[in-house]
Amino acid sequence: MQRRVLAGLGGAWLLLIALIAVCAPMGNVAWASNTKIASWPLYTLGRSGENIRAIQYLLKDQGYGVDVDGNYSQETADAVKNLQHKESLSENGLVGALTWPKLIKATSSGSQGYTVMALQRQLNQAGFHLNVDGVFGSDTEKAVRAYQKQVGLSVDGVAGVRTWQYLLAATAAGEKKNEPGRLHIGSTTPPTHNSPSATSPTNLSSNSSAHGIFGLDQVPSVDPGFIDSVLAYYNSPARGMGQTIYDDGVRYGIDPAFALAFFGHESTYGLYGVAPVTHSLGNIRCSAGYACEQTQGNGSFRKYSSWAEGIEDWYRLMREAYLDQGHLYTVAQIIPVYAPQADHNNERLYIQFIQDNVLAWRDGQILP
Repeated sequence: MQRRVLAGLGGAWLLLIALIAVCAPMGNVAWASNTKIASWPLYTLGRSGENIRAIQYLLKDQGYGVDVDGNYSQETADAVKNLQHKESLSENGLVGALTWPKLIKATSSGSQGYTVMALQRQLNQAGFHLNVDGVFGSDTEKAVRAYQKQVGLSVDGVAGVRTWQYLLAATAAGEKKNEPGRLHIGSTTPPTHNSPSATSPTNLSSNSSAHGIFGLDQVPSVDPGFIDSVLAYYNSPARGMGQTIYDDGVRYGIDPAFALAFFGHESTYGLYGVAPVTHSLGNIRCSAGYACEQTQGNGSFRKYSSWAEGIEDWYRLMREAYLDQGHLYTVAQIIPVYAPQADHNNERLYIQFIQDNVLAWRDGQILP
């Protein structure tokens, strides 16, 4: 995989950014434009609950033979991977921002089947009292309309992707609130991180960026201990730098979860490519004033004397060139400039990697 990124932004680059920001197609990439939009919950092997049951119902409606028991088993993960393969998504077995819309089939009055059963159960989680019979009758339509009005969606009685997004997010928030050891909404004391499964302090239903949950410009959603857990889990040569990644994130006003995710995609946390030599979070093209590491056939990259120096320079580049000058704030806006298709990057899968991992970390998970 080619990992070419933008080294610096002059006037011409800023013009390019403006054009890309306006014209680049976003496809199915889900990103919030404001703080009120619901976020897609993320699920993977080992999880359980009502939303897992919904995944299984939705898979059955697409012809996958899975048991509907509310447990994210290997059988369920394999079915998800098969769906992802069919839809040309990364076959990681994770149900997140890109996979949910491929699972969901819009239903309305007269629809029947497993998707309607899942919808009825979700509506019951929201306080309605429907008979779960898989038939989209008048009672189900009334409940859908009432729910759409309640959450501020267009009231049309059709259970499409947006209605599902709000239902699933609400169910996830309710289940999370009741889980032991979770940081509940309103709590100000974050839990400690003693293992890779420890919970990271966050509230996914509310974020501090005006650009949504995938806006880089927000307060930290992971703490130094959790960052170190991720680096240790992947045996990164930068392990132990969690406090530095966190502190620089605070200083530059960027959630360090994004720095960590970029690091993961660019070099598997410093294990591959030129990163072990350059000490860089993201392979940044060399420019005046920097030492350079020359590669065969792929140009030269900024080279730093330490991980601390490389970490800070990544934050400086992201803050000054992308956020402040380029006015690019979200992962979906940044990637087409930072790692464009023209440099042999798969922008969609890059965005998916960042979003899936950030959501997982905010939920206290480390993805295998």
